[in-house]
Amino acid sequence: MNLPPCFRFQPALAAVLLVLAGCYSRNDVKTEGGAVTEQQVENDQTKMPRDNAKVAPDKGAPNVAVETDAAAAAPLAQVNVFLEVSGSMEGFMPKPGADASNTRFQQQVAQFLSELNNSPAASRKVYYRIKEKPYRDSYQELSGTVRGGIKEPASSTDIPTVLDTLVSNYYAANTVNVLISDFIYSPKNTGAIPYIKTDITDAISRTQRTDLAVSVYGFTSDFQGTFYPAIMTGARKVPNCCDTDIPYYFWVIGPQDAVRRFEAALLAKQPAQQVHYGIKYPRPASSLLNKYQNKGDWYYGEKTASKREAGATYHTVAVQEASAQNPVEFVLGLNLSTMPALYRDPAYLKQNLKLVGQDTDAKIVNVAAATDQTRASSGPENQYTHFVKVRLTKMARAARPLQVVLNDARPAWVSQWTTQNDSNINQAGPKTFAFASLLDGVSTAIVAGQDAPVFQIPLTLEPAK
Repeated sequence: MNLPPCFRFQPALAAVLLVLAGCYSRNDVKTEGGAVTEQQVENDQTKMPRDNAKVAPDKGAPNVAVETDAAAAAPLAQVNVFLEVSGSMEGFMPKPGADASNTRFQQQVAQFLSELNNSPAASRKVYYRIKEKPYRDSYQELSGTVRGGIKEPASSTDIPTVLDTLVSNYYAANTVNVLISDFIYSPKNTGAIPYIKTDITDAISRTQRTDLAVSVYGFTSDFQGTFYPAIMTGARKVPNCCDTDIPYYFWVIGPQDAVRRFEAALLAKQPAQQVHYGIKYPRPASSLLNKYQNKGDWYYGEKTASKREAGATYHTVAVQEASAQNPVEFVLGLNLSTMPALYRDPAYLKQNLKLVGQDTDAKIVNVAAATDQTRASSGPENQYTHFVKVRLTKMARAARPLQVVLNDARPAWVSQWTTQNDSNINQAGPKTFAFASLLDGVSTAIVAGQDAPVFQIPLTLEPAK
């Protein structure tokens, strides 16, 4: 998505035109067909079905969002898909020819569109091409563009304008918007680079959507065409590119509950990197496991533990003795099957899962995913996808709270996919100009410095009675 130098408007006029026009001044990206004749299709919110999914509280987990079965099963009212078709995207969608082959982008996006179009997870699906503004397509037309190439590529599209348009005009209850783009933001000059974060924040924040969430999925693909760098310190374009893969992205935008449900239904198995902003996840099912890799003298502290009722869960550790010579180790089972892949990744969990306690040296010593052995076990461990092992050698003489907390930290791939100079993309590798700054803008708009954990599991640590 190549960003040109934008026209400057007087404030009153700018407020009207911001969502109606992109910016045109990149003369190196040519269209094939002269003037555009399509009619823009505005999003008629009055025709969109409304469905505010009800969220019931979990009696055992205060202040945690938990869906009712009906809400979880109900389809979304609408999914809008926006495919950017500027000149910078042509290399992902080369036109068929004697020497042309399908790119991974074409295969991946065509498959996604097919799965969405045939999915019962949304009652209505609407498809758009993004040029300087959205143009309505049918599923067949948009899929045909992905497979057969862009017929009339746009001169350019402006990321902040597109984001503002989606948040302002296409945001609705029980509805999500999926934007597919390379997300290459081209500032008008190097002096504008420090304001990329601010531009994105302003675009997302203008309409003050308090329940807004954004999830970003990153893919890479072979690229067969002309690459247009965001920073033109070298060549203005790189023809016959590229020797390296080029990233592209799905941005899922909408109310947080709708985004979460859409991802669970249609993106859970996507082989993509990911990062999420503004989504509230239900607290995952969990329990202490007193017969799985435990060590030392401890038992369940719940009064009802002796009954061993089917399906019962336990969160109180009663310790007989703990010392450096006789440490206690216990395992907490977690069922993260409904969480996004990022939060199920053992490497991410090992780095970001923390233990918060008082008057104890308890610490997490290992996080492991379920194995074929645990899944086939006849014990309660077969109910859990991950296992958190905790070790302690000292504790207070009275009961103390202990919490297992997953912090929502930015994954390492974001910085790894970011470059500050894409003018020599074959040497830079699969990176996107100022990508981390784009996400800084999203984070500032949605999280606003109030980082909340992904989930918290409350435990109690007490001396044996």
